[in-house]
Amino acid sequence: MRLLFVHAHPHADSFTTACRDTAIQAATAKGHETKLIDLYAENFQPNLTPDEWLSYPDPDAIDDALSPHIEALQWAEGLIFTHPTWWSGPPAILKGWLDRTFRPGIAFHVDGKTLRPGLPNIRLLGVLTSLGATSLQYNLLLAAPGRRQFLRSLRACTNRQCKTLWLAHYAVASSTEASRAAHLAKIAARIAQIAV
Repeated sequence: MRLLFVHAHPHADSFTTACRDTAIQAATAKGHETKLIDLYAENFQPNLTPDEWLSYPDPDAIDDALSPHIEALQWAEGLIFTHPTWWSGPPAILKGWLDRTFRPGIAFHVDGKTLRPGLPNIRLLGVLTSLGATSLQYNLLLAAPGRRQFLRSLRACTNRQCKTLWLAHYAVASSTEASRAAHLAKIAARIAQIAV
């Protein structure tokens, strides 16, 4: 499977980066093709400009700087996001990436009142994240807003049979070296289960 990893963390030595690297290594070892978009490393500009907003419905009016990102989305069969969860959602740079790349004519098509997926090539959506909240706090009290955004909302743009995965390290501020190592092992094992 062709797996696109979209990474959003400002620090190269973060636990989130270790999760990403573990997943890519496991995917490569299994025989998957991988590509990486590292938003902070490439200094991605997340702001949707006024001109972009005005041309938003026109897929031919996309900023040239987005072309490699659009091509990567169209190449991918699996899309895996690696990011910390801050204030119940992804970092602003990743939200901005979604605003600028998941647009009409690319990620979806609107025919009257009907929404059709624009990325039927994507058969897997995944998120690798860490949170300060416990699982109970995030899923029950907060109703898992980031999880719903990535695995429900974005899924409408993908293949109708798209599978999802969510691997979160909860209560990361109180985690231990052992709990982090166990989480990395869980990521490697789960990525290894993805069919080539």
